[in-house]
Amino acid sequence: MPDLEVIFVPGTLMPPSCFDAVAVPVDVGARTLDWMDAVRPCGLEATAAWVAGQIRPGRPAILVGHSTGGAIAALAALDHPGLVAGLVLINSGPNMTGHGAVQGMLDRLTGPVDDAMWEGFARQNVPAGSPAEWIQAMVDYGRRVGGGQAAAVLADQAAADLLDLPPLDGLPVEVLHGELDVKRSVVDAEAWRRVFPEVHVVIEPGCGHTPPLERPEAVAAALDRVVSRAHIAARQAAPARRPPPSAYGASGQ
Repeated sequence: MPDLEVIFVPGTLMPPSCFDAVAVPVDVGARTLDWMDAVRPCGLEATAAWVAGQIRPGRPAILVGHSTGGAIAALAALDHPGLVAGLVLINSGPNMTGHGAVQGMLDRLTGPVDDAMWEGFARQNVPAGSPAEWIQAMVDYGRRVGGGQAAAVLADQAAADLLDLPPLDGLPVEVLHGELDVKRSVVDAEAWRRVFPEVHVVIEPGCGHTPPLERPEAVAAALDRVVSRAHIAARQAAPARRPPPSAYGASGQ
């Protein structure tokens, strides 16, 4: 079986800590990429290329992307299929045609962003009554990376459509989507079928836009499924091993 690594790719303005509660399969390493701080300016193509560059040689990755991170992970897989063993795409979509908040965010990010605005962006990501520490972590992260970074990647993502690219057959893909998401609809989740024919879609009842915080156990279950599928795919792709020659056969008699 391949030596897999899980790489988490957060959404726009989501701190890397948003994946901290997601359990990873035993014997599988994992890390989270802080792409908003590392890639400046963080356009979609540039960030997908940077993510692909973080994959270690000989160690194929399972990319787990949330929201914009899902589009980044998907594009990295489409552009570098030999590096990616599987995907988990969470509350994302191949385009932003039906996105319920992006234009309003772009309008507000063109000027100065104060703490009240950062808090407003944060509250769009989670249900009412969510823990205050979730909101504060998003506000602190937004302050650190800045509105220009968010505007750059959101504008780039809004102009992109992964449905225009050739589909990638054979890649194990799990899509997890919170049914109460006001930004992304179930239609967005289902649209991934046109990009990745091997996709398995799960709609999580009672969950909003951010399952890594709201339902980390559902994300962990999706990750378990895609890791299992990646191992099966690797075994099926591996050439059959011929048994060693017997002593009789080796002698040529």
